[in-house]
Amino acid sequence: MTIERFIVFLLIILTSFGCFAEEYTIRSSILNVMNERNLHELLVNKSKEKKHEASGVLFANNSFFIVFDNHSRVARIDSDLHKAELFGTATKGIGYEGISHDNVNSKFYLIEESNDNDGALNARINITNNKFSLEKKKWLKYNFQKNNKGFEGITTVVKDNNSYILALCEGNDCDAGSASKINGAGRIKVFEKKQKKWKYVASIRLPRTLEFIDYSGIDINSDNMLAITSQESSAIFVAGLDLMNWKVVDDGVVYRFPKNVNGNVVYCNIEGVAWIATDQLVTVSDAKKGYQQEQCKEKEQSIHIVSM
Repeated sequence: MTIERFIVFLLIILTSFGCFAEEYTIRSSILNVMNERNLHELLVNKSKEKKHEASGVLFANNSFFIVFDNHSRVARIDSDLHKAELFGTATKGIGYEGISHDNVNSKFYLIEESNDNDGALNARINITNNKFSLEKKKWLKYNFQKNNKGFEGITTVVKDNNSYILALCEGNDCDAGSASKINGAGRIKVFEKKQKKWKYVASIRLPRTLEFIDYSGIDINSDNMLAITSQESSAIFVAGLDLMNWKVVDDGVVYRFPKNVNGNVVYCNIEGVAWIATDQLVTVSDAKKGYQQEQCKEKEQSIHIVSM
C-alpha cells in the first residue's frame, strides 16, 4: 500500500467510525445552535413517508423550503419552526440534492444528483413554479464518474442581468471513491443560462487550506458571501466570492458544529445550508448512516438554525 493510499484509508476510517471531524489549519469557531426541530415531528400526518432525509434548504419569504433525497415532496416550514406543509407530487424514484430560487424568472430549481444522459452521468434541474408543479427539466452538462457522486447543492446568482447556477461537487476535485476524500480540492461548477439551456462556463476552486472531506450544501447571500457545509467534517465554511472572476477571495472561516458533553460529534449528517441574516444560517440533516455511531441519531433528519 502506498503512503497516499494509506492516508486516504486512515481518513475514511476516522470519519466513518466515530463521526470524527478534523481540525483545521485556517481560522475556525464554534457555531451557536439557536433553534432546531426534528422533521418527522413537524411533518407527521402530512406525508406517507416515514423518513425525511433532508438534503437541501432555501430561506425565502420568511419560510424554509426543504428538499429530500428519499422522496420528491418539498416542505415549507415557518421561521419559528412551528408549522409545516408539503408541496409537489410524490414521484417514485425521484429525490433532490438541493434547492434554489431564480429571482430573474421567479422559478424554483430542484437538482437531481446525477442521471444517465445518453451515456454520460449529468445532474438535472427540475424547474417549478411557486407551487412546486414541474414545468420542465434541464441537464447540467458536466460529466461525473458515478451516479451517486455528483452535485450536492446549488445556489443561483445574477450577474449582468443573467442567471447563473453555482453547483457544488460532493467530492474533492469532483471525484468519486478514495480520491474524493483527499481534501483541499473543493470545486463549484458555474452554469450560465443561455436561451433554452445551461452552459458550463467556469470552475471555482475552494481554498487548498480548506480541509473538508466532502461537501454537502451551498448558498450565497446578497453580499456575495458563500456558505458551504460538509457532512463528514461537521462544519460550515464561509468566505467571499468574486463574481467577476469566479474566485473565492480569501481563506475564509470554518464554523464547526458543537459536540456533545462527551466530546463526540452529533451533527453528523449536515446536508444543506441557507443564509437567514449576515450572522445566521439554517441547515438541515440527512438520516444517520448504518456505520455511524449511535450518537449521530440525536440530530438526524432535522432542521437547525445557527448563529456565528
